[in-house]
Amino acid sequence: MGRKRGGSDQEVDRLYASPPEEFIAARDELAKRLKAEGKSGAAAEVQGLRRPTVAAWAANQVARQRPADVAELLAAGAELHKAQRKALSGVKGGGFREAMERRRKAVVALVKAAEEVLREAGKGSASTVDALQPTFEAASVDEQAGDALKAGRLARERAAPSGFGGVTGLEVVAAPAEKPAPLVKKMKQDEAARAEQEAARREARELEKQAADARRKVMRVKASAARAQERADRLAAEADKARAMARDAARELREAEAEARRAEARAARSV
Repeated sequence: MGRKRGGSDQEVDRLYASPPEEFIAARDELAKRLKAEGKSGAAAEVQGLRRPTVAAWAANQVARQRPADVAELLAAGAELHKAQRKALSGVKGGGFREAMERRRKAVVALVKAAEEVLREAGKGSASTVDALQPTFEAASVDEQAGDALKAGRLARERAAPSGFGGVTGLEVVAAPAEKPAPLVKKMKQDEAARAEQEAARREARELEKQAADARRKVMRVKASAARAQERADRLAAEADKARAMARDAARELREAEAEARRAEARAARSV
């Protein structure tokens, strides 16, 4: 739904700010009221809104709380997009590594903020947390996802972009004009340019592999931590059960000792 000015637009913003479990009922109520007011078109648009997933909801809250950080993410994504074009064109000093690092820092800041939102809401499952980083990465290079995040209206988490946002359809950046040169010298220059371009491509692939490896490592560590927590919880439950059994055994022992003393007293009186 577009970002129109007006009361209904503000009410849609409130929909996306509300907890996911309240979204459907609030959406239907708003659509019903708009229809009753004769705003059939707006009502239909509202009725078609999808309830955000928990990860998307957390990202939307961060977008409202920290708009400057979202603006930095989108700016970093634009810089990365530009630097990638230069790298694939063989242009030296395109700032590819610097752009990657800027985008990484922006994503990390937003992921931490979203994790805090999830913790406060009691919704921080491992799968939800894992969806945050690829969602913010996708928003940095995908215009539609970026606009939805900026508006705080993401409806679902996004997959990590392939190749740092993809290069399909990109026009390469023209290299600086060269003065006419003898054929042999020109051939050597062309060969050197191709070598530099291939080196840039290899560097881009290697950086992409490193990023993918890092994401997989994070997921493995989180999975290991979850398993360790489950084992700790299980051991704690077993310990509680053992303590309860020990208390029951101690009580039974005391009762048996008391019964034995009573039996001894009865035996002594019968002598």
